[in-house]
Amino acid sequence: MRLRPRNPRVDRATGRRGAGRLNPTRRKGSISRAGISVAALVLMAATAAVLRPVYLRASQTQFWQVGAFDEFLHGTLHDVSLNQEGSLQLAPPSVALFDPEQSLALSLAAGRDGDFYVGTGHQGKVFRVDAQGHGKMLFQAPEPEILAIATGPNGDIYAASSPEGKIYRITSDGKSSVFFDPKQKYIWSLVFDGHGHLYAGTGDTGKIYEIGADGKGRVFFDSRQTHVICLLVDGKGDLVAGSDPNGLVFRISPEGKGFVIYKADFPEVHALALAADGDIYAAALGGNGSTPTSPLFIPPIQAQPQPTAVTTVTVTAAGGKASTEGEEGEQQTPTPEPAPPHPPAVSSQHISPSFNRTAAPSFTPPSIPQGRGALVRIAPDNSVDTLWTSDRESIFGLTLEGRNVLFSTDGSGRIFRLSPSADGPLLTLMTETREAQATRLLVEGSNVYVATSNVAKLFRLGSGAAPEGSYESPVKDTRFVSRWGNLSWRAQVPAGSSLELYTRSGNSEQPDATWSDWDGPYSNADGTQVTSLGARYVQWKAVFKGHDGASPQLDDVTLAYLNENLPPEIHALDVNSSGGSLPSGVPNISVGNGGNNFGSASQGEHKTAVTWQADDPNGDRLVYSLYLKASDERDWHLVKARLHDTNYTIDGAAMPDGEYLARLVASDEESNPPGQARRSELVSSPFWIVNTPPRIEVVSQEFRGGSAEVHFRASTEISPLRSAEVSVDGSPWKPVASDDGIIDSRSESFTVKVPELAPGEHEVLLRSTDIAGNTGIGRAVLRSGGESSGG
Repeated sequence: MRLRPRNPRVDRATGRRGAGRLNPTRRKGSISRAGISVAALVLMAATAAVLRPVYLRASQTQFWQVGAFDEFLHGTLHDVSLNQEGSLQLAPPSVALFDPEQSLALSLAAGRDGDFYVGTGHQGKVFRVDAQGHGKMLFQAPEPEILAIATGPNGDIYAASSPEGKIYRITSDGKSSVFFDPKQKYIWSLVFDGHGHLYAGTGDTGKIYEIGADGKGRVFFDSRQTHVICLLVDGKGDLVAGSDPNGLVFRISPEGKGFVIYKADFPEVHALALAADGDIYAAALGGNGSTPTSPLFIPPIQAQPQPTAVTTVTVTAAGGKASTEGEEGEQQTPTPEPAPPHPPAVSSQHISPSFNRTAAPSFTPPSIPQGRGALVRIAPDNSVDTLWTSDRESIFGLTLEGRNVLFSTDGSGRIFRLSPSADGPLLTLMTETREAQATRLLVEGSNVYVATSNVAKLFRLGSGAAPEGSYESPVKDTRFVSRWGNLSWRAQVPAGSSLELYTRSGNSEQPDATWSDWDGPYSNADGTQVTSLGARYVQWKAVFKGHDGASPQLDDVTLAYLNENLPPEIHALDVNSSGGSLPSGVPNISVGNGGNNFGSASQGEHKTAVTWQADDPNGDRLVYSLYLKASDERDWHLVKARLHDTNYTIDGAAMPDGEYLARLVASDEESNPPGQARRSELVSSPFWIVNTPPRIEVVSQEFRGGSAEVHFRASTEISPLRSAEVSVDGSPWKPVASDDGIIDSRSESFTVKVPELAPGEHEVLLRSTDIAGNTGIGRAVLRSGGESSGG
């Protein structure tokens, strides 16, 4: 959700400005209780930066603070409300008044007898519920869904069923009859005007029917949309209708002349409400605005299914021009087409609610990010204000309570209230029903009634404050096993009331049987040592108890924790002991131990490059020590200490020939107090340092007619050979294979054939290179007539 901030807000965790986040006029203190000014803090930080370098130390004490609207919004409210300023207090008392034991409560109406009528799915039942919560089934339609209910002027109840549904009239004694059959697949909405005419919004041809008291109806308006989802009658007697899939709001005169007063950025206008001053509030929902989506409560096609979860399908009308039916309409045969069962996916990034009070030109809503839904206000002159948007929640219920706008969502069945103020509308999350959707809202007297789905229930919210409630914070992932410090908070606790906090911890992402029990209560707001077990995840809970209608108010909570210091992780240690140029980026550094150099090297000489990859899980700065030893030695010899780079070069020319091992030790000692530092080490695979080149000797030479054959032997004392090349009379070097076909041992024989020798002296050179990069060259001199020499 998004609320247009009144002032830019700096995020306490990152220091970035939180665009689109809530910023109340009165910012709750989040720096300290000592009253240090921001200017003083900036000066102190700047002075510290000049005096010494500052490194990020992940093992320092960290503070998890929850104190803003969008931060509290991630938690769970039990009879607790959250206001726009980011404060928690006891919510209006709520009670689950009635449970019809159905999956969905799709419609809700108040009767003239003081009872309430709930239409459900997927069994087509209508229940009557009295003020004490006693309910019974009043009517069951052959069709599975009751999408709309209206109370007639004489107290009769009118229920609209779908699909292929009808409008039924139900008398107070439970007798029912078909009142009107529009020959449409869906009947989404019902409303009476001041003259006793009933209007029905239908789908999937988007027609509105006007039905007289005698049950005879006609097409009153053809919206040219697929569905007319919601209806109301304004103070002038005009009909207002919300549609799908183009998100249009129509104002229709008593003569049936329609005019588009608003087009939403979302496919569906799901609910409408009328204020006393003539303002119209419209709730739009759906996907990204480019592909129309159909209403959430499209019912299944088959009759009388068992209760299931709510699904979404798209129903497309059959082609052809819409008809202008007579009294009861003309039978249509639309073809339903399925759509994705859920609304289009939205960004996982949470955007908190925001207000946008800038009026847009008529018919054009303010530009808002595409997401799940929005609430707009349409003035009598058709100017539009976008009051609320969300990328995570959709509005299903919408009504007015005096000057307050109430709306309910599919986010844990939340009930929100928008209240007018001099600075603009103020948002309050009144309560959570903790059902999947809060589908309908109804205000009667001082109470608010809420119908929910998945599962179906009827809730009643009273006035004042509940006697007790609680808030459970979101689970905090500290990334590593942590030790807990103090838990502190800021609150206002009236006399006689109380506020207590608890904590629990665990090592699974969500609380389960493996978590610790709630520890507490903690009652010292200035700070109490948390007694929960050390773990990776932690959660706190606040329990509110009111007195004489007064409620505690919790403004923010801070929990200190210290990550367990984990050892560094060395992922790789590589040694390249071949000769020639060094890898790019590896510096030419002398081998040293306390400043005493064993020798020096220059680029292109025999060098051994040691490189490694390492990091610290806590984000600590690492320092390295590199050790070396021959394979037949027991003790390690320090090559270089206090390295911060991840590579080092050894001058192989200064080392005796032999097989060696390298050992790297990584430590986080520069980022942790003495005694708390951790270290890790890794030993390399054996590698060779060889400075002696291969020895090449001529074993024999043979002449055969005009050609010759020279036999060479190449050998080394330590490192295996890896390649050989030959050149005759200064010709370019060409690879040559060993007699056994593979050059891989410390001794190899080679046969070089020289065809068609011209008279005179000829030179044959063989050079061979070992795996350490050392190259040796042998020479054979051939003379025509069979004479030869080698060297």
